[in-house]
Amino acid sequence: MADHQWVDGYDRWWSEDGVVGAVQRFLAQWQPEDWSDADVTCLLYLLEESTTDYLAELVAHTESMTLSIAKHSLARGGTAGDDIATRLGLCTERGEAAEILLMEYMGAARERTRRIALLSLASLGSTAVPELAVAAWTSGDEHQRIGALSALKAVGSDLYPEYLSQALVDGREHLVAFAERCAAERNTDPPQPDVQHR
Repeated sequence: MADHQWVDGYDRWWSEDGVVGAVQRFLAQWQPEDWSDADVTCLLYLLEESTTDYLAELVAHTESMTLSIAKHSLARGGTAGDDIATRLGLCTERGEAAEILLMEYMGAARERTRRIALLSLASLGSTAVPELAVAAWTSGDEHQRIGALSALKAVGSDLYPEYLSQALVDGREHLVAFAERCAAERNTDPPQPDVQHR
């Protein structure tokens, strides 16, 4: 990829002899405990450079693979954490281990990674979600607020109506639009905003 500037649409990406085929053959032959440092570097590089979710599905095909690549990603940093944090939210059989790793992703410098980690924690039904969502909301970032509202909704938190009210009067286009969709889904009139939170 680095030498030839391959991108997802090239034949060398999707063909049997291309990048995806090579990853499939590698993963069929080697278990996570047998991955070398160079193997991990290549896998993380591919996840970071690819615009398809398919590689993340391959590399995190099982829960043990997901946990393994997550540990490597956390140790090295990088944008691969976005895809991996998403996959951790699917680790229902090993949810406790996934939750521990997602809590580490909550400390990532990248806003999107933190937001995805919060949503994955919500998917796992983590009891930490309300507190983390409030912290995300308090950051003031529009995307963090959308993630916080979505996470509170997913876990059925008692805080959800209050933050839905705040979102409806936030004034920022994407957050308000998301909140209006949420309010419509509740099949009730939009809640009245709490003046003290304006």
